[in-house]
Amino acid sequence: MKNLSIILFAALALWSISNSNAQCEPDFDFGEAEWGASPDATLGEQFDTAYVFTPYADVFHVLVPTDASAIDPLFALPLDSVVLMSTILVDTISQQTIALEDIGLEIVCNNLGSSPNPCTLISGEQYCASIEGTPTLMGVYEMTLLVEAYVTVFGVPVAQPYEFSGYVLDVLPIPFGVGDISGETWNVYPNPTSDAFSINGLPGSGTLTVSDLSGRVVLQNQLNGLPANSSFNVNQWSDGVYIIQINSNDLRSTKRLIIQH
Repeated sequence: MKNLSIILFAALALWSISNSNAQCEPDFDFGEAEWGASPDATLGEQFDTAYVFTPYADVFHVLVPTDASAIDPLFALPLDSVVLMSTILVDTISQQTIALEDIGLEIVCNNLGSSPNPCTLISGEQYCASIEGTPTLMGVYEMTLLVEAYVTVFGVPVAQPYEFSGYVLDVLPIPFGVGDISGETWNVYPNPTSDAFSINGLPGSGTLTVSDLSGRVVLQNQLNGLPANSSFNVNQWSDGVYIIQINSNDLRSTKRLIIQH
C-alpha cells in the first residue's frame, strides 16, 4: 500500500466506540509498507454493498504509522495513537444527518486489548474492525469522519483534530435472483450525469431495470436485441440516486447511478 494520504484517518473513523469484542482478525498482508488501509478508496476500493433487511458484515484493516509525516510530510512528529471521535452519515437525497445505528448497523473496533477504549489505535500496529448488522433503511450515505490523532510534542501526547469525507455506504433494495454477475463485466458512465448515461458490457439476454430508492421502476428493458453498449436519456428524471440492476439467467448485478441536473 503506497502513497496513501488522508485515507488512513478516513478509514479509522469507520470505527465506533463499542464494548463488544470484534470478530475480525488483523491479518491483512501490507507487505513492506510502513502504513496502509484496506479497503483503500484512493485505489477505487470500497466496502461491500449492503442490502436492506439482509444480514451484513465487512472487515476493514489498518496499519498505523509511527510518524505523522507518513500521512502529511509537513507534520513530522511522532504519532502516539489515533482515536475515533464520531462518524456522521448524511443521506444523499434528503441531506438528513443520521447515526450509523439509525440504519441498523454498527462498527466494532478491535485494538487487540492495547487500550481500554477499543477505538484507540496505537502507532506501529495493525488492527481491524467489522461493520455489522442488518440494515433497515435503504439509501446512499456520505460519511463525514471526525478523528483525533495524538502526536508527541516534547514528550507529551497532543490531540490534533481531523475531519474528512469521501466514503459512501450503499444500502440497496433486496436483489432478485440468485448468484452474481461480476460487476467488473459492465460499467455505467458518466456517473453522476445530468442528461444521459451509457452502459457498456451488457449481456445478450435478461432484463435491465432502473429504480429509485423508493423501489419505483423508472426504466425496464429486455436485453435481447439491446446493443452491448447502450445509452439512455434521463432529462425527465428527478435528481437523486437510482439503482441499476441486471438480471440474466438467474444471475444479478447491481450498481448505483446519481442524477444531478
